Amino acid sequence: MRAKDEVPIVLCSQTSLGSLIFNLMAIINDTLYFTSGSYVFNTDIRFASDPKIHKINLASNLNVNGLIPRSQVETEDAPDQVTSQNGIGTFFYNNEALWAYAAIQRDSGVSDQVNQTNMMWKYETSSDSWSEEEIAGGELQWFNQTNGFSATTPDGRSFYGGGQGSGLYGRDGGLVLFEANTTPPRWSFIPESDSAFGVATPSTLNGAIVYLPVGEQGILVLMGGYDTTKRGNLFKEGSGLDFDPRPLSDIYIYDIAANIWNVITATGDSSNSVPTARTEFCIVANSSPDGSYHNIVFYGGWSQLLGKTFADVWVLSLPAFQWIKVDDENNPDTRITRNDLNNIANPNVGRTRHKCNLYKDNQMIVTGGIVSQVGDLKLNIDACNSSHPPILVLDTNTFVWKASVDPEGEEYRVPGVVRNSVRNQREPSDGWPNTRLENLFSSAISTTASSSTSAPTSNTTGGPDDSTTGNSAAAGGSNSGISTGAIVGIAVGCVLGVALLLVGGFFFWRHKTPRARPLIPAPYEESSDASGHGYGGLLWPKPELSAEESRAELPNNNDLRAELPTTLNNHELPA
Repeated sequence: MRAKDEVPIVLCSQTSLGSLIFNLMAIINDTLYFTSGSYVFNTDIRFASDPKIHKINLASNLNVNGLIPRSQVETEDAPDQVTSQNGIGTFFYNNEALWAYAAIQRDSGVSDQVNQTNMMWKYETSSDSWSEEEIAGGELQWFNQTNGFSATTPDGRSFYGGGQGSGLYGRDGGLVLFEANTTPPRWSFIPESDSAFGVATPSTLNGAIVYLPVGEQGILVLMGGYDTTKRGNLFKEGSGLDFDPRPLSDIYIYDIAANIWNVITATGDSSNSVPTARTEFCIVANSSPDGSYHNIVFYGGWSQLLGKTFADVWVLSLPAFQWIKVDDENNPDTRITRNDLNNIANPNVGRTRHKCNLYKDNQMIVTGGIVSQVGDLKLNIDACNSSHPPILVLDTNTFVWKASVDPEGEEYRVPGVVRNSVRNQREPSDGWPNTRLENLFSSAISTTASSSTSAPTSNTTGGPDDSTTGNSAAAGGSNSGISTGAIVGIAVGCVLGVALLLVGGFFFWRHKTPRARPLIPAPYEESSDASGHGYGGLLWPKPELSAEESRAELPNNNDLRAELPTTLNNHELPA
């Protein structure tokens, strides 16, 4: 939302990568790819018109405690259509290729009146080659779409929404779904759901979104940025700032399987604080191995109201939806000078317009962006400033900023500061907005609880203590059996145990609430309604939801229950 920065030419004293902004960026396997935008590189700053794609090998113990040597950056040609715009689009990707989406230059001969196409530029990582590929499903590539939110799932599905196009002023809200692993790749437009149990698509500019493995097909978590669904009132009319920032207490959850958005109010920890409303930050997500915690790590950003950048680290812990302010260590952005850890951190310096990717489970790779002081005085785009490296690495287990990338990484462990703040809270402080969302998060927690409670039972059956007691009795020879008192005690214990089980089962039966059946998407089909959305092509089939939420069963005196007929085949999800 700020005016475009004037980026001056810079003379560097060494052949290194000093900074990069406005880039398309992704990590595939062990390689960081970036293109488009602007960057301080070699002896000058290369603008977006320079047709290059750059690659950095993260498995080479990359040192990030300063500028990146030219020898560690591989550069290749890229199409003008991809690199001639500032990189305010995104990469869709899978494990084999990248597709450049949004903010793409029109091919020669294409009229300026044409705003959409069914083509995308694809980069094959195995052959290091570009090609223009037709995508099945219609014309869903926008030339003028910028600054939207995008997330890619592990199975190659990418979602895109918001920005300065989709959902603007509440019109044509929805998401683009791109499926990279189909043959051929295809995309579709997912219209906004009209479910009574959800909210309108939270179209957002310069916010951030992340995928989490929760529920049948996963969820997307969206936060921050500008609310583009309506005109704001915080900025003067005519200032060019038409939208208000979304508060970071509003966390939007998208259930992919159901095509439903919900909003949940996040709260702070004991200090009851949440991050200042802002834009142009970045996030990554960690999930505990047992699925009981999902922790979103949040860094930096920009507040137009305050004229300030940030270099703070926060964690949003789910399913408690609690914000936790983290005391990170050794942050290069706040150090006065490089390699001097005794210096007091400078609270007036921050980073904005950067990108984040999770690497090897516990490393948040922060790439590019503008480092500036209060008043938007930029520190890293008009000089080769090694005090503010172009790449940062945060260990999400310890919240210590590292001097190099660890090619092996470590298994993610929920940090103690998160556990101590959340204290096993399993729901938001204000409760769940509906039972469907509650069931979505409780499924993984229920599995975890069952696993943890069954382990002690197996450990106490037939253990060493039992065999030792038996051997002692046999060795003594005085008791060949169990005493009468012991038999009576065992019998009484068994009766009480059975009674408790019956009572517990009765109350469980009375209070149980049936879970909604999984929603099975219908096949793709051409729809004339697509033209009404202004996107053309395929519409994603909208799952039909019941008009009412599931109701708890009331007790009755009839033990025989008739099953209702169904056309769905329910399958057990893996534990």
